[in-house]
Amino acid sequence: MNISVIGTGYVGLIQAVGLAEFGFDVVGIDIDESKVKALNRGECPLYEEGLEGLLKKHVNKNLTFTTSYKPIKDSDVIFLCVGTPQDKDGNADLRFLFSAVEKIKETIDKEDYKVIVIKSTVPVGTNRRVKELLKDYNVDVVSNPEFLREGIAVYDFFNPERVILGFENLNNKKPIEIMEEVYKYFKDKNIPFVITNWETAELIKYASNAFLATKISFINELAKLSDKVKADIKTISYAMGLDPRIGNKFLNAGIGYGGSCFHPDEVLFIDRGRGLECITFKELFELEDKDNVKILSFDGEKLSLKKLKLASKRYYNDDLITLRFNLGREIKITKDHPVVILEDGELKIKLTSDVKEGDKVILPYGNFGEEREIEIDILEELSKTDLIEKVWIHNKDLATNEFNIIKPYLSNKYPHDVKRNGTIRAKDILPIKEILDKYGSKNRLFTAKSKSTTIPYKIKIDKDFARLIGYYLSEGWISKDYGRNGVVRKRIGLCFGIHEEEYINDVKNILNKLGIKYIEKIKDGSHSILISSKILAYVFENILNCGINCYNKNIPPQMFNAKEEIKWEFLKGLFRGDGGIVRLNNNKNLNIEFATVSKKMAHSLLILLQLLGIVASVKKCYNNKSTTMAYIIRINGLEQVKKIGELFGKKWENYKDIAESYKRNIEPLGYKKSDNFAILEVKEIIKEHYSGYVYSVETENSLLITSYGILIHNCFPKDVKALIKQFENNNIEPILIKATDIVNEEQIKWFFEKIKNYYGNLNGKTFAVLGLAFKPNTDDLRESRAIKLIDMLLESGAIVKGFDYVEKARENTINMYKLDKSKGFYGYNLYVLDDLYETVKNVDGIIITVEYDFNKEDWEKIGNLVKEKVVFDGRNILDVEKIKKLGFKYYGVGR
Repeated sequence: MNISVIGTGYVGLIQAVGLAEFGFDVVGIDIDESKVKALNRGECPLYEEGLEGLLKKHVNKNLTFTTSYKPIKDSDVIFLCVGTPQDKDGNADLRFLFSAVEKIKETIDKEDYKVIVIKSTVPVGTNRRVKELLKDYNVDVVSNPEFLREGIAVYDFFNPERVILGFENLNNKKPIEIMEEVYKYFKDKNIPFVITNWETAELIKYASNAFLATKISFINELAKLSDKVKADIKTISYAMGLDPRIGNKFLNAGIGYGGSCFHPDEVLFIDRGRGLECITFKELFELEDKDNVKILSFDGEKLSLKKLKLASKRYYNDDLITLRFNLGREIKITKDHPVVILEDGELKIKLTSDVKEGDKVILPYGNFGEEREIEIDILEELSKTDLIEKVWIHNKDLATNEFNIIKPYLSNKYPHDVKRNGTIRAKDILPIKEILDKYGSKNRLFTAKSKSTTIPYKIKIDKDFARLIGYYLSEGWISKDYGRNGVVRKRIGLCFGIHEEEYINDVKNILNKLGIKYIEKIKDGSHSILISSKILAYVFENILNCGINCYNKNIPPQMFNAKEEIKWEFLKGLFRGDGGIVRLNNNKNLNIEFATVSKKMAHSLLILLQLLGIVASVKKCYNNKSTTMAYIIRINGLEQVKKIGELFGKKWENYKDIAESYKRNIEPLGYKKSDNFAILEVKEIIKEHYSGYVYSVETENSLLITSYGILIHNCFPKDVKALIKQFENNNIEPILIKATDIVNEEQIKWFFEKIKNYYGNLNGKTFAVLGLAFKPNTDDLRESRAIKLIDMLLESGAIVKGFDYVEKARENTINMYKLDKSKGFYGYNLYVLDDLYETVKNVDGIIITVEYDFNKEDWEKIGNLVKEKVVFDGRNILDVEKIKKLGFKYYGVGR
């Protein structure tokens, strides 16, 4: 019997190798040419015990690999093992499966009988849809879900607990007999066969995984109560498991179950209540409070904010793909990430690995929410900081007219001094700060009694102040000076060329209107405006989040919610500072350029321009021997150039004639415009190996705006969540299964607090973490509980020594932390060792995170090596009595 296996990922490769071991002639089919070549050389891309040996045993004998579908013409049975990621609505994306089905239709003869077996994880109804696509062909479709466990997947293939086979018609014995012949090895071993219909077989896969997760989460939650009341969860689990209605498997309490994906430096745009912030995926994941975070997305018609549902990270050791588009825009993602593609006027999903040059993506533009007037209550903002202790308010009318109301709140030794000089401690007025509103701009804030520089207690972001923000971002900085007795002074500076009189006078007029004092310095062709005000510096740095120098500048979140006319005024200040008008084609054409070395500034500006309907290109380069990447944002196209050119004021007069003399209305280059988005093409696809964390989010609508304004799909692990989606698609609220997910995420935090409570302070403590992968006998770090715990320990100042019996798991951990320089990294306060006894030497505590049988180790020897005999058993794996007799303090999960 000849067999083809389409897809050589985790499931497909093990299926192909396993069937070859059964003696069948097997062809594995995959679109990745480099992967196929490696497999034909006997090089195994997966770490699974026994897999590489079987591959080398059969390859180029009764097992071959190819990118061609032609071999299926001679196959009796065709297994479909392709990926089924989530689509934009959270459902399993079956387009790759159906694409393979179309290839089958193109290849096989209609009269030739074939059995097509779907091993991919698919939602209910998929087998029926595949049969409908093949209704004109002499085929039977079989549902045969897989139940492989990482680490022992080869063992699971040859020793399944059951074989699930779903058929269209159970009275049709032909496909049943063929599948029983394929799996005769299992029949001979008396493995149970479940012969059922398609829909039942499909649902068994999801139901099994979800129920296992439910059992784990249930026992973990019960373990918390056991811990509290001094009960033993191990005994409870044992007793429960004796009930045949419950069973004992997956009733081991522990630190949770584990298991998609952007490079950590890719960005997205979030709103935490103040407006849009540009943030990396890594930064988002590390935010402590994500409950109220919304993500900039696209609802099919316009930009919109969608609630962040989940954020995740996983370790990834494979190829990353950089998709490069027109206009210098790009995105770096994993090869299994779903990408939003515009095809035949509709948004569709493709895996990154299936994206081709010429495929189209979109840049949504236009407003995304309600525009509003924005006023900064500076006093209110300062009240949340230590700076409030040094802030004063000056208002003679307030102090005189409202003295009797103010007096009870004054902390002055001589309250009547306030009435005489009109100066009040800001913290004294906070309980009755509403009284200030009667006096408006007369309320002045300062941090020195000399009142050398004062600012209003509230500032409205009007046209003038919006331009001032723009000028600051392009020409400004904040410096820190130290005076007598260590007093810190902060200055805001803006520097122009002396020829830029229009812009200099504009800044001075804005400051004069606000009543803010400044000094001017003119030297060597430059004209500087300096403002000495700790409070105003705080406004720009911390309230507007503008940054303090060219490397960390960013557009204030508030600006994205401002009215359109305010946005344009902001851009005036911005482009007048760091913008330029460039003549092209012998003075026949123009474009506008803006340069910045701040990555977030560049990405934020592209988004702000898109909100105003302006689509720009971007170029990354190093200028003038600089070691810092510069972003050059270019605006072309007659109408766009005119809109931005007019922002330059009098300077535009020198270029206006060129714009007016255009022979024709030149459209912008590099993209096509629709009503609500621009269309870009994939120009280049670059593959590079990567070892380290990748990050993902899940939004309400599964879509988000990422780096350079590109619309892309979110990615998230399927199993439990895919079943949740199937419930929701059928208008059923999956209360229990949702709770399962929540409990799992909380478990590791609870266990960490257990460790923390024992020591009080983890800073400087050394721990041996035994087990690194997400389960025994694998190198896979995806959703590893150990890695999550190590992160928490490192962030608390602890030193970690890690160990795993699998060498590749140790290597992957080292590579991960070498890459992640923002945390404690390998060789600094994290060490991964090859020997367990070296790992435990001189540690303050031992933490077990993976279900290896550590009882076989010499615990008497371990007790002599450690600094303190303390064990935190995250898997309840140890013999407690034995450990305690050796003098160890033991802390398990619910024990």
